[in-house]
Amino acid sequence: MYLTGVFGAIVLLFPDLYRRFATAFLYERPEAIEWNERFRLGIRAIGALYVFFTAKTYKERHNDT
Repeated sequence: MYLTGVFGAIVLLFPDLYRRFATAFLYERPEAIEWNERFRLGIRAIGALYVFFTAKTYKERHNDT
């Protein structure tokens, strides 16, 4: 779960870095892809959710011990 939180933090803080990496990884011709600006907001929202769920899980695991 910690890796998910780290990934979420990177996506939340650096959405353009994630977009460049994902485009190069997923598409044969990444230069032909045109991204909508709202996509950046969506990426950040997903990153925030990952960070939130990681923090929630961490808190639940350490409150039980």
